[in-house]
Amino acid sequence: MARAYAYLDDDFDPWDSVEDLDGDSHYRVLSISPKASDADVKAAYKKQARIHHPDKGGDAHIFGAVQAAWEVLSDKDKRRTYDDWAKQLKYRYIPGITPKTDGGEDVLLDEFERLGMHCDPTTQLVVLCEVCGRPSTKVCYVCEIRFCDFCTRKQHWKGKFGLHWPVVNAPVMREQLAKKELEKKRIEDARRMLLEDPNHREEHELRDIRSFKDAAKVVYQKSDAMVTYDLKLAKFYMWAQTARYVYLSCYVPTGYTDKELRFLPSASDVTLQPEDSPPIIQRLWARQLDVSVPIETWQAPDKRMFTMAAAKGVPGEHWPQVFRGDSAGARCLEPPYILTETEDEVVMEIKVPFWIDKGDVVVDITEKAITVEVRNQLQLQRTFWKVQEGKKGVVVPDECIWSLDEDTDDNGDDIKVLMITLVKPDLTDDEVMWKKGKRDDNRNQRRSDGANRKGVRFFADDEDTFSLEDILQALCFMEAGEAWVPAKPWEHYQYPFVQPRKSSQLHQLGMQAQRHIEMMLAEGDSEEDDA
Repeated sequence: MARAYAYLDDDFDPWDSVEDLDGDSHYRVLSISPKASDADVKAAYKKQARIHHPDKGGDAHIFGAVQAAWEVLSDKDKRRTYDDWAKQLKYRYIPGITPKTDGGEDVLLDEFERLGMHCDPTTQLVVLCEVCGRPSTKVCYVCEIRFCDFCTRKQHWKGKFGLHWPVVNAPVMREQLAKKELEKKRIEDARRMLLEDPNHREEHELRDIRSFKDAAKVVYQKSDAMVTYDLKLAKFYMWAQTARYVYLSCYVPTGYTDKELRFLPSASDVTLQPEDSPPIIQRLWARQLDVSVPIETWQAPDKRMFTMAAAKGVPGEHWPQVFRGDSAGARCLEPPYILTETEDEVVMEIKVPFWIDKGDVVVDITEKAITVEVRNQLQLQRTFWKVQEGKKGVVVPDECIWSLDEDTDDNGDDIKVLMITLVKPDLTDDEVMWKKGKRDDNRNQRRSDGANRKGVRFFADDEDTFSLEDILQALCFMEAGEAWVPAKPWEHYQYPFVQPRKSSQLHQLGMQAQRHIEMMLAEGDSEEDDA
Protein backbone atom coordinates (compact mmCIF):
# COMPACT_ATOMS: atom_id res chain seq x y z
CA MET A 1 0.00 0.00 0.00
CA ALA A 2 1.42 3.43 -0.88
CA ARG A 3 0.23 6.96 -0.37
CA ALA A 4 1.06 9.73 -2.85
CA TYR A 5 -0.51 12.80 -4.36
CA ALA A 6 -1.13 12.20 -8.04
CA TYR A 7 -2.57 14.26 -10.84
CA LEU A 8 -4.38 13.08 -13.90
CA ASP A 9 -3.78 16.25 -15.93
CA ASP A 10 -1.48 15.33 -18.82
CA ASP A 11 -0.28 18.91 -19.20
CA PHE A 12 0.84 19.15 -15.59
CA ASP A 13 4.62 18.97 -15.09
CA PRO A 14 5.39 18.84 -11.38
CA TRP A 15 9.08 19.51 -11.92
CA ASP A 16 8.33 23.01 -13.19
CA SER A 17 7.36 24.00 -9.63
CA VAL A 18 10.67 22.85 -8.15
CA GLU A 19 13.11 25.76 -8.06
CA ASP A 20 16.09 24.03 -6.44
CA LEU A 21 16.06 20.77 -8.39
CA ASP A 22 19.71 19.90 -7.71
CA GLY A 23 20.02 21.46 -4.26
CA ASP A 24 22.65 24.01 -5.33
CA SER A 25 20.65 27.13 -6.19
CA HIS A 26 22.14 29.12 -3.28
CA TYR A 27 25.62 28.53 -4.63
CA ARG A 28 24.54 29.40 -8.19
CA VAL A 29 22.94 32.65 -7.04
CA LEU A 30 26.24 33.71 -5.45
CA SER A 31 28.27 32.30 -8.39
CA ILE A 32 30.47 30.16 -6.15
CA SER A 33 31.35 26.49 -5.78
CA PRO A 34 29.76 24.27 -3.06
CA LYS A 35 33.31 23.83 -1.75
CA ALA A 36 33.81 27.59 -1.26
CA SER A 37 35.17 28.73 2.11
CA ASP A 38 33.28 30.97 4.53
CA ALA A 39 35.39 33.93 3.42
CA ASP A 40 34.54 33.24 -0.24
CA VAL A 41 30.84 33.05 0.63
CA LYS A 42 30.98 36.41 2.42
CA ALA A 43 32.87 38.10 -0.43
CA ALA A 44 30.49 36.67 -3.05
CA TYR A 45 27.46 37.85 -1.06
CA LYS A 46 28.76 41.43 -0.85
CA LYS A 47 29.52 41.47 -4.57
CA GLN A 48 26.11 40.11 -5.61
CA ALA A 49 24.27 42.36 -3.12
CA ARG A 50 25.89 45.47 -4.63
CA ILE A 51 24.98 44.35 -8.13
CA HIS A 52 21.35 43.36 -7.51
CA HIS A 53 20.31 45.81 -4.77
CA PRO A 54 17.11 47.59 -5.85
CA ASP A 55 18.59 50.96 -4.86
CA LYS A 56 21.39 50.31 -7.36
CA GLY A 57 18.91 49.45 -10.12
CA GLY A 58 18.98 45.73 -9.51
CA ASP A 59 16.16 43.16 -9.61
CA ALA A 60 14.34 42.82 -6.27
CA HIS A 61 13.55 39.14 -6.94
CA ILE A 62 17.22 38.27 -7.56
CA PHE A 63 18.26 40.34 -4.55
CA GLY A 64 15.82 38.33 -2.40
CA ALA A 65 17.43 35.11 -3.64
CA VAL A 66 20.87 36.51 -2.76
CA GLN A 67 19.65 37.34 0.75
CA ALA A 68 18.15 33.85 1.15
CA ALA A 69 21.42 32.26 0.01
CA TRP A 70 23.43 34.34 2.48
CA GLU A 71 21.06 33.45 5.34
CA VAL A 72 21.64 29.71 4.73
CA LEU A 73 25.31 29.60 3.73
CA SER A 74 26.53 32.01 6.44
CA ASP A 75 25.20 29.68 9.17
CA LYS A 76 27.33 26.55 9.55
CA ASP A 77 24.47 24.33 10.75
CA LYS A 78 22.08 25.51 8.04
CA ARG A 79 24.76 25.09 5.36
CA ARG A 80 25.55 21.56 6.55
CA THR A 81 21.85 20.64 6.42
CA TYR A 82 21.53 22.18 2.95
CA ASP A 83 24.55 20.26 1.66
CA ASP A 84 23.26 16.99 3.13
CA TRP A 85 19.93 17.58 1.39
CA ALA A 86 21.74 18.13 -1.90
CA LYS A 87 23.49 14.77 -1.49
CA GLN A 88 20.10 13.10 -1.06
CA LEU A 89 18.75 14.79 -4.18
CA LYS A 90 21.74 13.52 -6.13
CA TYR A 91 20.37 9.96 -6.01
CA ARG A 92 16.71 10.86 -6.59
CA TYR A 93 15.01 9.47 -9.66
CA ILE A 94 13.32 12.09 -11.86
CA PRO A 95 11.52 10.77 -14.95
CA GLY A 96 13.26 11.97 -18.08
CA ILE A 97 16.09 13.64 -16.16
CA THR A 98 17.98 11.13 -14.01
CA PRO A 99 18.68 7.42 -14.71
CA LYS A 100 16.60 4.75 -13.03
CA THR A 101 17.77 2.35 -10.35
CA ASP A 102 16.27 -1.00 -9.38
CA GLY A 103 13.60 -1.13 -6.68
CA GLY A 104 12.51 1.52 -4.19
CA GLU A 105 10.37 4.49 -5.17
CA ASP A 106 11.33 4.15 -8.83
CA VAL A 107 9.07 1.11 -9.21
CA LEU A 108 6.07 3.10 -8.01
CA LEU A 109 7.02 6.14 -10.07
CA ASP A 110 7.25 4.00 -13.19
CA GLU A 111 3.84 2.54 -12.42
CA PHE A 112 2.36 6.03 -12.03
CA GLU A 113 3.93 7.03 -15.35
CA ARG A 114 2.49 3.95 -17.06
CA LEU A 115 -0.98 4.85 -15.78
CA GLY A 116 -0.61 8.40 -17.01
CA MET A 117 -0.35 9.78 -13.49
CA HIS A 118 2.18 12.20 -12.07
CA CYS A 119 3.60 12.36 -8.56
CA ASP A 120 4.18 15.59 -6.66
CA PRO A 121 8.00 15.75 -6.33
CA THR A 122 7.70 17.28 -2.85
CA THR A 123 5.84 14.20 -1.59
CA GLN A 124 7.69 11.17 -0.22
CA LEU A 125 6.42 7.73 -1.13
CA VAL A 126 5.91 5.62 1.99
CA VAL A 127 4.90 1.97 2.25
CA LEU A 128 2.32 1.78 5.02
CA CYS A 129 1.63 -0.78 7.73
CA GLU A 130 -1.24 -3.02 6.62
CA VAL A 131 -2.46 -3.28 10.22
CA CYS A 132 -2.66 0.32 11.45
CA GLY A 133 -1.67 2.56 8.51
CA ARG A 134 1.55 3.96 9.97
CA PRO A 135 4.77 3.84 7.92
CA SER A 136 5.93 0.22 7.84
CA THR A 137 9.39 -0.91 8.90
CA LYS A 138 9.24 -4.73 8.73
CA VAL A 139 7.89 -7.60 6.64
CA CYS A 140 6.34 -10.69 8.24
CA TYR A 141 8.32 -13.79 7.30
CA VAL A 142 5.15 -15.95 7.33
CA CYS A 143 2.60 -14.00 5.27
CA GLU A 144 4.74 -11.15 3.86
CA ILE A 145 2.45 -8.52 5.35
CA ARG A 146 4.11 -5.17 5.99
CA PHE A 147 3.85 -3.86 9.57
CA CYS A 148 5.33 -1.14 11.78
CA ASP A 149 7.11 -1.08 15.13
CA PHE A 150 3.83 -0.37 16.94
CA CYS A 151 2.30 -3.58 15.56
CA THR A 152 5.25 -5.81 16.43
CA ARG A 153 3.30 -7.20 19.39
CA LYS A 154 -0.04 -7.45 17.64
CA GLN A 155 -1.36 -10.57 15.93
CA HIS A 156 -2.47 -10.30 12.30
CA TRP A 157 -3.64 -12.48 9.40
CA LYS A 158 -3.41 -12.38 5.62
CA GLY A 159 -4.89 -14.64 2.96
CA LYS A 160 -4.55 -18.32 3.80
CA PHE A 161 -2.43 -17.56 6.87
CA GLY A 162 -4.57 -17.42 10.00
CA LEU A 163 -4.09 -15.24 13.06
CA HIS A 164 -0.42 -15.31 14.08
CA TRP A 165 2.29 -13.22 15.71
CA PRO A 166 4.67 -11.25 13.45
CA VAL A 167 7.75 -13.23 12.51
CA VAL A 168 10.84 -11.38 11.28
CA ASN A 169 13.75 -13.09 9.55
CA ALA A 170 16.34 -11.11 11.51
CA PRO A 171 20.02 -11.38 10.46
CA VAL A 172 21.05 -11.04 14.11
CA MET A 173 19.34 -14.35 14.89
CA ARG A 174 21.32 -16.09 12.17
CA GLU A 175 24.50 -14.56 13.58
CA GLN A 176 23.70 -15.77 17.09
CA LEU A 177 22.96 -19.30 15.88
CA ALA A 178 26.16 -19.28 13.85
CA LYS A 179 28.16 -18.16 16.90
CA LYS A 180 26.67 -20.97 18.99
CA GLU A 181 27.51 -23.54 16.33
CA LEU A 182 31.03 -22.13 16.04
CA GLU A 183 31.48 -22.25 19.82
CA LYS A 184 30.24 -25.86 19.88
CA LYS A 185 32.67 -26.81 17.14
CA ARG A 186 35.52 -25.00 18.91
CA ILE A 187 34.89 -26.97 22.12
CA GLU A 188 34.71 -30.27 20.22
CA ASP A 189 37.94 -29.50 18.35
CA ALA A 190 39.68 -28.53 21.60
CA ARG A 191 38.65 -31.81 23.26
CA ARG A 192 39.79 -33.82 20.27
CA MET A 193 43.17 -32.05 20.10
CA LEU A 194 43.61 -32.39 23.87
CA LEU A 195 43.17 -36.17 23.57
CA GLU A 196 45.69 -36.25 20.76
CA ASP A 197 48.14 -33.93 22.53
CA PRO A 198 47.76 -33.36 26.31
CA ASN A 199 50.00 -30.29 26.01
CA HIS A 200 47.76 -28.61 23.44
CA ARG A 201 46.87 -24.97 24.18
CA GLU A 202 44.05 -22.87 22.77
CA GLU A 203 44.54 -19.24 21.84
CA HIS A 204 43.19 -17.82 25.11
CA GLU A 205 45.44 -20.25 27.04
CA LEU A 206 48.46 -19.06 25.07
CA ARG A 207 47.52 -15.49 26.00
CA ASP A 208 47.48 -16.55 29.66
CA ILE A 209 50.98 -17.99 29.31
CA ARG A 210 52.31 -14.79 27.75
CA SER A 211 50.59 -12.66 30.39
CA PHE A 212 52.00 -14.81 33.21
CA LYS A 213 55.57 -14.73 31.94
CA ASP A 214 55.50 -10.96 31.38
CA ALA A 215 54.15 -10.32 34.90
CA ALA A 216 56.54 -12.80 36.54
CA LYS A 217 59.53 -11.18 34.85
CA VAL A 218 58.63 -7.82 36.38
CA VAL A 219 57.65 -9.01 39.87
CA TYR A 220 60.47 -11.46 40.56
CA GLN A 221 63.09 -8.83 39.78
CA LYS A 222 61.99 -6.92 42.88
CA SER A 223 63.81 -7.39 46.17
CA ASP A 224 60.49 -7.62 48.04
CA ALA A 225 58.82 -10.00 45.56
CA MET A 226 57.79 -12.44 48.32
CA VAL A 227 55.54 -9.78 49.93
CA THR A 228 54.35 -8.15 46.70
CA TYR A 229 50.74 -8.53 45.58
CA ASP A 230 50.38 -8.26 41.81
CA LEU A 231 46.97 -8.96 40.31
CA LYS A 232 48.49 -10.20 37.05
CA LEU A 233 50.04 -13.07 39.04
CA ALA A 234 47.42 -13.32 41.78
CA LYS A 235 44.68 -14.16 39.26
CA PHE A 236 46.25 -17.63 38.94
CA TYR A 237 45.41 -18.62 42.54
CA MET A 238 42.50 -18.44 45.00
CA TRP A 239 42.22 -19.53 48.61
CA ALA A 240 39.69 -20.37 51.29
CA GLN A 241 39.76 -21.24 54.98
CA THR A 242 37.91 -23.20 57.63
CA ALA A 243 38.52 -23.19 61.36
CA ARG A 244 41.30 -25.76 60.94
CA TYR A 245 42.69 -25.56 57.41
CA VAL A 246 43.82 -23.15 54.70
CA TYR A 247 43.13 -24.28 51.14
CA LEU A 248 45.04 -22.93 48.15
CA SER A 249 44.07 -23.72 44.55
CA CYS A 250 46.22 -22.70 41.58
CA TYR A 251 45.96 -22.72 37.82
CA VAL A 252 49.39 -23.43 36.32
CA PRO A 253 49.52 -21.90 32.80
CA THR A 254 52.97 -23.36 32.11
CA GLY A 255 52.17 -26.83 33.44
CA TYR A 256 52.85 -29.72 31.04
CA THR A 257 52.53 -33.48 31.40
CA ASP A 258 56.20 -34.03 30.66
CA LYS A 259 57.43 -31.28 33.02
CA GLU A 260 57.90 -31.55 36.77
CA LEU A 261 55.82 -29.37 39.09
CA ARG A 262 57.87 -28.51 42.19
CA PHE A 263 56.06 -27.68 45.44
CA LEU A 264 58.27 -26.40 48.29
CA PRO A 265 56.27 -25.47 51.44
CA SER A 266 57.46 -24.48 54.91
CA ALA A 267 55.92 -23.00 58.02
CA SER A 268 56.59 -19.44 56.80
CA ASP A 269 56.65 -19.52 52.99
CA VAL A 270 55.66 -21.54 49.94
CA THR A 271 56.93 -21.96 46.37
CA LEU A 272 55.10 -23.56 43.43
CA GLN A 273 57.19 -23.67 40.28
CA PRO A 274 56.86 -25.68 37.05
CA GLU A 275 59.99 -26.93 35.37
CA ASP A 276 61.55 -24.37 32.95
CA SER A 277 59.17 -21.68 34.16
CA PRO A 278 59.05 -18.81 36.67
CA PRO A 279 57.28 -19.65 39.95
CA ILE A 280 53.50 -19.45 40.00
CA ILE A 281 53.73 -18.64 43.71
CA GLN A 282 56.73 -17.63 45.78
CA ARG A 283 55.32 -15.88 48.83
CA LEU A 284 55.43 -15.60 52.62
CA TRP A 285 52.43 -16.91 54.53
CA ALA A 286 50.41 -14.27 56.40
CA ARG A 287 50.29 -16.58 59.47
CA GLN A 288 52.23 -19.61 60.65
CA LEU A 289 51.29 -23.14 59.57
CA ASP A 290 51.27 -26.24 61.76
CA VAL A 291 54.16 -28.16 60.22
CA SER A 292 53.43 -31.19 62.41
CA VAL A 293 50.38 -31.88 60.25
CA PRO A 294 51.27 -33.15 56.75
CA ILE A 295 50.26 -30.85 53.88
CA GLU A 296 47.91 -32.58 51.48
CA THR A 297 48.27 -31.84 47.77
CA TRP A 298 46.52 -32.78 44.55
CA GLN A 299 47.46 -32.03 40.97
CA ALA A 300 45.76 -32.74 37.64
CA PRO A 301 47.37 -35.26 35.28
CA ASP A 302 48.19 -32.46 32.81
CA LYS A 303 49.86 -30.45 35.64
CA ARG A 304 47.63 -27.43 35.00
CA MET A 305 45.70 -27.51 38.28
CA PHE A 306 47.24 -27.74 41.75
CA THR A 307 45.53 -27.70 45.15
CA MET A 308 46.88 -27.93 48.70
CA ALA A 309 45.44 -28.12 52.22
CA ALA A 310 47.57 -26.93 55.14
CA ALA A 311 46.71 -26.87 58.86
CA LYS A 312 46.69 -23.49 60.59
CA GLY A 313 49.30 -22.89 63.28
CA VAL A 314 46.55 -21.66 65.62
CA PRO A 315 43.30 -23.61 65.10
CA GLY A 316 40.25 -21.33 64.87
CA GLU A 317 42.35 -18.29 64.00
CA HIS A 318 40.87 -16.14 61.22
CA TRP A 319 43.33 -15.29 58.47
CA PRO A 320 42.57 -11.83 56.97
CA GLN A 321 44.81 -12.68 53.99
CA VAL A 322 46.74 -15.72 52.86
CA PHE A 323 50.07 -14.03 52.00
CA ARG A 324 51.95 -11.13 53.52
CA GLY A 325 51.55 -8.03 51.40
CA ASP A 326 48.02 -8.91 50.27
CA SER A 327 45.11 -6.67 51.20
CA ALA A 328 42.27 -8.05 53.33
CA GLY A 329 40.47 -10.95 51.67
CA ALA A 330 42.40 -10.63 48.40
CA ARG A 331 41.65 -13.63 46.14
CA CYS A 332 39.62 -15.24 48.95
CA LEU A 333 36.60 -17.43 48.22
CA GLU A 334 34.56 -15.34 50.68
CA PRO A 335 35.43 -11.62 50.45
CA PRO A 336 35.07 -9.39 53.55
CA TYR A 337 32.25 -7.38 51.95
CA ILE A 338 28.92 -7.68 50.18
CA LEU A 339 28.27 -5.94 46.86
CA THR A 340 24.85 -4.88 45.58
CA GLU A 341 24.85 -3.60 42.00
CA THR A 342 22.16 -1.57 40.25
CA GLU A 343 22.01 0.29 36.94
CA ASP A 344 23.51 3.48 38.38
CA GLU A 345 25.52 2.51 41.45
CA VAL A 346 27.30 -0.21 43.44
CA VAL A 347 26.82 -0.44 47.21
CA MET A 348 29.64 -2.04 49.22
CA GLU A 349 28.88 -3.23 52.78
CA ILE A 350 31.65 -4.06 55.28
CA LYS A 351 30.93 -5.24 58.84
CA VAL A 352 33.16 -3.70 61.51
CA PRO A 353 33.16 -3.80 65.38
CA PHE A 354 30.67 -1.60 67.20
CA TRP A 355 33.36 0.63 68.74
CA ILE A 356 34.59 1.91 65.34
CA ASP A 357 33.91 5.63 64.74
CA LYS A 358 34.07 7.68 61.55
CA GLY A 359 37.46 8.99 62.61
CA ASP A 360 38.78 5.41 62.45
CA VAL A 361 37.80 5.01 58.80
CA VAL A 362 39.60 6.22 55.67
CA VAL A 363 38.04 5.64 52.24
CA ASP A 364 39.94 6.68 49.12
CA ILE A 365 38.24 6.25 45.73
CA THR A 366 39.85 6.90 42.35
CA GLU A 367 38.76 6.04 38.81
CA LYS A 368 40.89 2.87 38.99
CA ALA A 369 40.56 1.48 42.51
CA ILE A 370 39.17 1.83 46.02
CA THR A 371 41.16 1.73 49.27
CA VAL A 372 39.50 1.23 52.67
CA GLU A 373 41.34 1.41 55.97
CA VAL A 374 39.71 0.74 59.35
CA ARG A 375 42.08 1.39 62.24
CA ASN A 376 43.52 -1.85 63.67
CA GLN A 377 40.88 -3.88 61.79
CA LEU A 378 41.08 -3.76 58.03
CA GLN A 379 43.26 -2.68 55.12
CA LEU A 380 41.53 -3.36 51.84
CA GLN A 381 42.30 -2.39 48.27
CA ARG A 382 40.42 -3.44 45.18
CA THR A 383 40.86 -2.67 41.49
CA PHE A 384 37.79 -1.97 39.39
CA TRP A 385 36.96 -4.39 36.61
CA LYS A 386 37.97 -2.03 33.80
CA VAL A 387 41.00 0.22 34.00
CA GLN A 388 42.15 1.87 30.78
CA GLU A 389 44.57 4.76 30.49
CA GLY A 390 42.90 7.87 29.09
CA LYS A 391 39.42 6.32 29.27
CA LYS A 392 36.49 7.25 31.46
CA GLY A 393 36.48 5.36 34.76
CA VAL A 394 33.75 2.97 35.89
CA VAL A 395 32.85 5.24 38.84
CA VAL A 396 32.72 9.00 39.48
CA PRO A 397 34.96 9.49 42.56
CA ASP A 398 33.59 12.94 43.45
CA GLU A 399 30.03 11.61 43.67
CA CYS A 400 30.81 8.50 45.74
CA ILE A 401 29.85 8.63 49.41
CA TRP A 402 30.16 6.44 52.53
CA SER A 403 28.52 6.18 55.94
CA LEU A 404 28.88 4.20 59.18
CA ASP A 405 25.60 2.74 60.43
CA GLU A 406 24.68 0.77 63.55
CA ASP A 407 23.43 -2.79 63.08
CA THR A 408 23.39 -6.28 64.63
CA ASP A 409 24.95 -9.50 63.37
CA ASP A 410 23.32 -12.93 63.01
CA ASN A 411 23.88 -13.61 66.72
CA GLY A 412 22.17 -10.37 67.76
CA ASP A 413 25.42 -8.67 68.83
CA ASP A 414 25.94 -4.98 68.11
CA ILE A 415 28.12 -4.12 65.12
CA LYS A 416 28.50 -1.32 62.63
CA VAL A 417 28.27 -1.48 58.87
CA LEU A 418 30.45 0.64 56.62
CA MET A 419 28.29 1.49 53.58
CA ILE A 420 30.16 2.77 50.50
CA THR A 421 28.14 3.92 47.49
CA LEU A 422 30.09 3.89 44.22
CA VAL A 423 28.31 6.01 41.61
CA LYS A 424 28.61 5.03 37.96
CA PRO A 425 29.07 7.72 35.29
CA ASP A 426 26.23 8.95 33.09
CA LEU A 427 25.30 6.90 30.06
CA THR A 428 27.34 7.68 26.95
CA ASP A 429 25.74 8.92 23.75
CA ASP A 430 26.29 5.50 22.16
CA GLU A 431 24.59 3.74 25.09
CA VAL A 432 21.59 6.06 24.86
CA MET A 433 21.25 6.11 21.07
CA TRP A 434 22.34 2.65 19.95
CA LYS A 435 21.92 0.41 23.01
CA LYS A 436 18.53 1.70 24.20
CA GLY A 437 19.96 2.93 27.49
CA LYS A 438 21.66 -0.38 28.28
CA ARG A 439 24.88 0.35 30.14
CA ASP A 440 28.05 -1.23 28.74
CA ASP A 441 29.36 -2.15 32.18
CA ASN A 442 30.73 -5.28 33.85
CA ARG A 443 27.30 -6.92 33.88
CA ASN A 444 27.17 -6.95 30.07
CA GLN A 445 30.86 -7.44 29.35
CA ARG A 446 31.75 -10.46 27.21
CA ARG A 447 34.15 -12.80 28.99
CA SER A 448 37.65 -13.44 27.67
CA ASP A 449 38.01 -17.03 28.93
CA GLY A 450 36.94 -18.61 25.65
CA ALA A 451 33.33 -19.16 26.76
CA ASN A 452 30.47 -17.42 24.98
CA ARG A 453 29.12 -15.77 28.16
CA LYS A 454 28.60 -12.27 29.51
CA GLY A 455 29.33 -10.82 32.93
CA VAL A 456 32.47 -10.13 34.96
CA ARG A 457 32.74 -9.16 38.61
CA PHE A 458 32.91 -5.51 39.59
CA PHE A 459 36.32 -5.93 41.22
CA ALA A 460 39.04 -7.52 39.10
CA ASP A 461 40.51 -9.06 42.28
CA ASP A 462 37.36 -11.18 42.70
CA GLU A 463 37.29 -12.55 39.16
CA ASP A 464 37.68 -16.33 38.81
CA THR A 465 38.83 -17.03 35.26
CA PHE A 466 39.97 -20.62 35.88
CA SER A 467 37.10 -22.14 37.93
CA LEU A 468 39.16 -22.32 41.11
CA GLU A 469 36.16 -21.44 43.30
CA ASP A 470 34.46 -24.76 42.58
CA ILE A 471 37.44 -26.72 43.89
CA LEU A 472 37.62 -24.61 47.06
CA GLN A 473 33.87 -24.97 47.64
CA ALA A 474 34.16 -28.74 47.45
CA LEU A 475 37.14 -28.89 49.83
CA CYS A 476 35.52 -26.63 52.44
CA PHE A 477 32.24 -28.54 52.24
CA MET A 478 33.94 -31.92 52.59
CA GLU A 479 35.77 -30.79 55.75
CA ALA A 480 33.37 -28.39 57.49
CA GLY A 481 29.98 -29.40 56.05
CA GLU A 482 29.37 -25.92 54.70
CA ALA A 483 30.93 -23.55 52.19
CA TRP A 484 30.60 -20.05 50.81
CA VAL A 485 29.11 -20.17 47.30
CA PRO A 486 29.92 -17.11 45.19
CA ALA A 487 27.47 -16.40 42.38
CA LYS A 488 28.89 -16.84 38.89
CA PRO A 489 28.71 -13.46 37.09
CA TRP A 490 26.83 -14.85 34.09
CA GLU A 491 24.22 -16.29 36.47
CA HIS A 492 24.19 -13.35 38.88
CA TYR A 493 23.70 -10.50 36.39
CA GLN A 494 21.53 -12.50 33.98
CA TYR A 495 18.74 -15.03 34.49
CA PRO A 496 18.40 -16.91 36.91
CA PHE A 497 19.96 -14.02 39.00
CA VAL A 498 21.68 -16.29 41.53
CA GLN A 499 22.85 -14.64 44.78
CA PRO A 500 26.05 -15.45 46.76
CA ARG A 501 25.31 -17.51 49.86
CA LYS A 502 26.66 -19.82 52.54
CA SER A 503 25.38 -23.33 52.03
CA SER A 504 25.26 -26.43 54.20
CA GLN A 505 23.32 -28.47 51.62
CA LEU A 506 25.06 -30.33 48.82
CA HIS A 507 22.45 -29.46 46.19
CA GLN A 508 22.92 -25.74 46.92
CA LEU A 509 26.55 -25.82 45.81
CA GLY A 510 27.56 -25.06 42.25
CA MET A 511 27.19 -27.91 39.77
CA GLN A 512 30.93 -28.12 39.19
CA ALA A 513 31.59 -28.17 42.95
CA GLN A 514 29.15 -31.06 43.30
CA ARG A 515 31.05 -32.97 40.60
CA HIS A 516 34.33 -32.38 42.45
CA ILE A 517 32.78 -33.80 45.62
CA GLU A 518 31.51 -36.85 43.74
CA MET A 519 35.01 -37.42 42.33
CA MET A 520 36.57 -37.09 45.82
CA LEU A 521 34.13 -39.58 47.28
CA ALA A 522 34.72 -41.99 44.40
CA GLU A 523 38.51 -41.73 44.87
CA GLY A 524 38.08 -42.37 48.61
CA ASP A 525 36.00 -45.49 47.97
CA SER A 526 38.60 -46.70 45.46
CA GLU A 527 41.42 -46.28 47.99
CA GLU A 528 39.45 -48.20 50.62
CA ASP A 529 38.85 -51.04 48.16
CA ASP A 530 42.55 -51.16 47.33
CA ALA A 531 43.41 -51.32 51.01
